[in-house]
Amino acid sequence: MSPRTSEKFKEIRDVRQHQLKDAAIELFGMKGFAATKISEITNKAELSHGLFYHYFKSKEELYVTVLVELLETMIEMIDEAEEQSESPLKQLEWLTDVTHSAPLRDGVYRHILIMQALYSDYLPVETKENIVERYRLMVIRISQIIERGQLTGDFIEGEPEELAIYHLSLVHGLLLSNARKMVPIELSVDKVLRQLKRHEARGEDA
Repeated sequence: MSPRTSEKFKEIRDVRQHQLKDAAIELFGMKGFAATKISEITNKAELSHGLFYHYFKSKEELYVTVLVELLETMIEMIDEAEEQSESPLKQLEWLTDVTHSAPLRDGVYRHILIMQALYSDYLPVETKENIVERYRLMVIRISQIIERGQLTGDFIEGEPEELAIYHLSLVHGLLLSNARKMVPIELSVDKVLRQLKRHEARGEDA
């Protein structure tokens, strides 16, 4: 196989894997792992059922793959936030904004998928521990931003990890609320972060 042919083959393979992963995220998010069939995933991805097994050994392997990649992407976003500015407040502002910048539906499915996995009882213990560990790493990384912001006087006092969980709960809660379209609101980064800002850091918005 020539280098050009090999490169083209890899490109096609990457595109098909991406199609399967995107379809899986939406269906797993909507229906859950157990209720989603491989045939539904391949139909949504517009690929043949048999082609699925060229890329994944099982539905569980695909499920774990997309979960791990989602969590790794969120951790990479924290890395990028820290590169945006030396200010912890600016870092968390950027991270909050970019979390809501993707299409709403995609963000909701990703959030639901992660929450399902954290509380699932059908994943192998080792697999679930791996997912929980990565989610905890994300919480710790955000808590480190908050802790640095406490030292600079930007954020309120309190246990940084607890404050990180409060922050994540609010951000994800807004995603779910807007997805239900009951009372849609436009995201305000300032309002989301108001719970964390010290009085002095709020300025005129206090």
